[in-house]
Amino acid sequence: MANITPKSNGTYLIRISCGSDAAGKPISKSKIFKPSKPNLSYQKLNKEIDTFVKAFEEEIELYGIQERPDRIRFAEFCEKYLEVKKSTLAPTTYPFYENVVKEMLIPKFGTMRMRDIRTHHIQQFIQYLYSEKPRGDGAEGHIAPSTVKRYTTVLRSILTLAYKMEYIDEDVGISRRIEFPKADTPEVEAFTMEEVTEILQATGSEPIHIRTLVEMALFTGLRRGEIVGLKWDDVDLDMQILSVKRSIYKPKNEKALEKAPKSQCSIRTIAIPERLCNTLREYKEHQERHASFLGNAWQNLGYIFTEEDGYVMNPHTPTKQFSKFLKRHNIRHLKFHGLRHTSATMLLANGCDIKTVSVRLGHSDIETTNIYVHALQSVDRKAASTFDKMLNTEVI
Repeated sequence: MANITPKSNGTYLIRISCGSDAAGKPISKSKIFKPSKPNLSYQKLNKEIDTFVKAFEEEIELYGIQERPDRIRFAEFCEKYLEVKKSTLAPTTYPFYENVVKEMLIPKFGTMRMRDIRTHHIQQFIQYLYSEKPRGDGAEGHIAPSTVKRYTTVLRSILTLAYKMEYIDEDVGISRRIEFPKADTPEVEAFTMEEVTEILQATGSEPIHIRTLVEMALFTGLRRGEIVGLKWDDVDLDMQILSVKRSIYKPKNEKALEKAPKSQCSIRTIAIPERLCNTLREYKEHQERHASFLGNAWQNLGYIFTEEDGYVMNPHTPTKQFSKFLKRHNIRHLKFHGLRHTSATMLLANGCDIKTVSVRLGHSDIETTNIYVHALQSVDRKAASTFDKMLNTEVI
């Protein structure tokens, strides 16, 4: 609302409130209005003032868009950032970003103006994470380099959006200007070929849904959420192919829900072996009998892996079922995700090229697939050391 103050020289001071800044200090803009001629009638004067105020308000709105970046502070921009990201991040990723912003970044940068944040502030934050911040699990030692990078990714994402929205003149968070702690090559936990043979033999004495689940993970390398997100329409058993079109996640205290796959590269079609096709045919007949038995209580949603009533399976269920399966058969325990690792290492070990494996796994970057190459190199080194032991020679 405009505040209008007459001046002794016949002009008027027009002051318009523009809210307050991040520190709570009121912001206002003012401008002098001079009537078109002296001694205007009350009606004409008010009309000219109204026109002037309206134009001034429009000018302030445009001016504010240009000026606001000079005033906006990090904490204030984070509100805009989270509002934008809520509709663009995966439902399982947004809570992580929100938590990092509120619990870690705002306490560090909240009162700083966006334009004052420089690359050296990001580097200081990285050093703080790696050398000072306690581990979340209470254990001794530093936060893992990969975790440091995840936290810093959120900060860099904020600065990149600020740059795109013209709140800052330079994207100060670009990776080539930042030094991260050196990350060790992640350890790939996969089953040996002997263990794979044990697993496949053991599935023969298991219910059909367990056998299907294990074979699906081992022969496709799909992620857990992608497996439970499969529908019968996604599989062509005659052509021996399946398509990944969705993934399943479960919010806390809610039912499992669909979401888009992890990345555009995760939307893919891959070939599947005849053994898995035969298992799927058998499993489909079993599911159809079960659905017929339940009648109207069956939810015909088309999912391959379901709860008892036909609703999509909780994505945590395969992990629990696989753990119990391994325990029943006294096989070394690995997480369900270990079947994905095993699928990749088996393919590479048997001559499949890394690009094909990368596509099957739905990796957006072939470098991610390289962790399996490192795993195979590690196995190869162990094989070489066996000769040293056999010959009783020292490894130099």
